Parts: sequence; structure tokens; C-alpha cells
Amino acid sequence: MSRELMLAADDLQRKLSQLVAKLETLSRLRASQRNALLGTPHSDNWTGAKRNQFEGEFARQQAALGGIADAARRFQSQVSKAAAQAALDAKKEK
Repeated sequence: MSRELMLAADDLQRKLSQLVAKLETLSRLRASQRNALLGTPHSDNWTGAKRNQFEGEFARQQAALGGIADAARRFQSQVSKAAAQAALDAKKEK
């Protein structure tokens, strides 16, 4: 595997790690803000159908953020495995 490709793979892995960290931070921030503004799901701050609708949509959005982070982790793992395999193949060719 050429040095340029190895550097590109390393850069991609680093950027994917940053993406995962930012998604996790965003998810925690959203949850923290929701808790600060609304309290528990059964608090007196806001109740009723609109609260239930909000909670459902919030949960879906949080799950979507988690899904994106999981996909980035899987992609990062695939890049790592492909880079390692390419490095092994390059050694065998020498």
C-alpha cells in the first residue's frame, strides 16, 4: 500500500473518530438541555399530547444520532481492517 494511501486511511480514521466524538457530545448536550428545560417526562413543566409528541420525536432524533455514530464506528473499523490487510499484502509482495 502506498504511503499516500496509508496517510489517507489514517486521516479518514481520525476524522471518523472526531465525527463520533462530536455526535456523542451533541447527543449528550441535547439530553442535558432537554432535562434542564423540561425535567423528567412526568414533571409539571409541560404535560399533555404535545409533550408526548415532543418526547417521541426527541427519542427518534437521539436514536438517529446514535445510529449515525454507530455507522461511523463501523466504517472506521472497516477502513482500519482494509488498511491493515493492504499493508500485509504489500509486505507479502516484497
